[in-house]
Amino acid sequence: MTPQEPQRLSPSLLARKILCVAYVPKPFGEEDRFRFQILHAFSMIKVIARHLRSGYRLTDIERRGNGYRIDLLFEAISTGRKRLDEVKSSRTIREVHRIQAALYATLPRHTNVDEIAVSNKETDEVLSSDFIERVQRQVQLTRQLIISDPMGAAIRYTPHEDCCYTCGNTACPFQVQTAAQRSEKA
Repeated sequence: MTPQEPQRLSPSLLARKILCVAYVPKPFGEEDRFRFQILHAFSMIKVIARHLRSGYRLTDIERRGNGYRIDLLFEAISTGRKRLDEVKSSRTIREVHRIQAALYATLPRHTNVDEIAVSNKETDEVLSSDFIERVQRQVQLTRQLIISDPMGAAIRYTPHEDCCYTCGNTACPFQVQTAAQRSEKA
């Protein structure tokens, strides 16, 4: 694997690199991609409906940027507060999802957003400003490591349940371990 330029990493990849800097995404087949898109669309419909019932107006959907896509932008009808919402098809909101959503706070076109949330079919979780600030510090440290020691970063394995199941880094000793654990459970 060739180390990617840290400024070019998408928020979804950078979120995983914050948790394990040696993370490499597994290939995503067309069948899996199609299945994911269906689940994601269903989750988006649920999130939109829940927000509309709660007094929000949908102002934008799937706003694209350089290597990323913001799922939903809402505005509270009564207060005018703007909410950026990262929608996940997962049953549970994971740490990596929160980190990814927090990364959107620093994008220049989202400086006028009042709050950032991560949602799934069941719930919405608004991120605290403290959490977003902690993520911003972690981003700086992660980028600095990737820039200053790209080869060292590529072998700095940190097992994390939000990363290992989607990691394709075959050199990682934890990947072998997690594959063995999966076969034991089967």
